[in-house]
Amino acid sequence: MKEYEIVAKYLNGCAGEAYPQTSFEEAELGNPDDFVRSKHGKDFVKFVKEFLPDGRILYTYDNGTVRYIYEFTEL
Repeated sequence: MKEYEIVAKYLNGCAGEAYPQTSFEEAELGNPDDFVRSKHGKDFVKFVKEFLPDGRILYTYDNGTVRYIYEFTEL
């Protein structure tokens, strides 16, 4: 298990991307996939997973109305 700082952003297309709802938390996880899957269930397969050069893991999903972004940084 690894400990991660998780930044979750929810962007509603109606309110505009200038005002995302952002939350922060820390969690001990075996796999960040499981965290995102627990939040979005069947929509998990629609997420794009990226490994950034600085070590962060980024998950994004945009259904045209709402965009979800999860950023995992290992502590």
